[in-house]
Amino acid sequence: MALYITRNGKQFGPYSLTEAKEHVRSGNVVMTDLAWQEGLPNWVPLNQIPGFASVPPARVPSPTPPATPTIPAPLQGSRPQKTFIQNLWGWIVAGVVALVKFKFLIFGALKTSLSMLLMIWVYSWMFGWQFAAGLVFLIFVHEMGHVIAAKWLGMPVSAPLFIPFIGASIIMKQSPRDAWTEALMAYGGPFAGCVGSWICWFIALQLQENWVMAVASVSFVINLFNMIPVPPLDGGRICAAISPWFWIIGLLLLGASVIYFHAWNSIVIIVLVLIWAFPRIKQTLFGQTTPAMQAYYNTHISNRFTMALMYIGLIAALLLGYWDASNHLSHLSDY
Repeated sequence: MALYITRNGKQFGPYSLTEAKEHVRSGNVVMTDLAWQEGLPNWVPLNQIPGFASVPPARVPSPTPPATPTIPAPLQGSRPQKTFIQNLWGWIVAGVVALVKFKFLIFGALKTSLSMLLMIWVYSWMFGWQFAAGLVFLIFVHEMGHVIAAKWLGMPVSAPLFIPFIGASIIMKQSPRDAWTEALMAYGGPFAGCVGSWICWFIALQLQENWVMAVASVSFVINLFNMIPVPPLDGGRICAAISPWFWIIGLLLLGASVIYFHAWNSIVIIVLVLIWAFPRIKQTLFGQTTPAMQAYYNTHISNRFTMALMYIGLIAALLLGYWDASNHLSHLSDY
């Protein structure tokens, strides 16, 4: 079996076992030199190769093996070059392992991208492809705010799924530890959506593009609607860390939203929110209090105050953005 030997950073071989033993006896190679042969995963000292432990070394070894015709020019790398078939097979195995390991990431990205394209296609029939693409992208920014916050908090979540006329959502794969954790994760979405809306507003001013300003205006409204303090909306999850009794105010705001957003799809969304919210509101506010429930909503007063300020500040930023974007659009309609 061919044997390769490396010494002083250079690789020599191939040698037969007889030739390698003769180099050991003559002192051209020492037992501490690294060697490799087919079947070994890594380079090992020569004395660990079967058959070399009993070979008596010379007393004074030479600094390098002799330059004889049996020693080819030094090879590059730390081991012999593999054939094309060996490299191809290695890449195939590595690809299969990566696919198995990251299949959920790949399928999640595929689910998100395809559902985004479907929503853009549906909305483009109603509002044009530019507005549709811009709006869906800002919804994506909102959802990625939730994903980033969840990763920061150590909570596994699904990839975003987009549903035309409904919006988008992610699914928590485990329940939050407490109301404070739930609030932080919920805050990430409208915070990212607010930042994205303001960037869109700035781009609209710089480019003087009306459709970009319209995208910013609608995005401000969507994020404001999500701040209504009713679960499962983001505002309801945020206010869970302040006081669940804010959910009563949220129910009143949802009733007002039916009047303000009189489009059929908006009413459908509101009805779905109410159906989803009712069991939790009933259990938390009017059901029997359990020790686990008390521990879940037992947020420190400083955290309650901090979250209240963050909640009010974000609503103010969204209201300001919507007011300014609406003013720009109304001035354009006057001409």
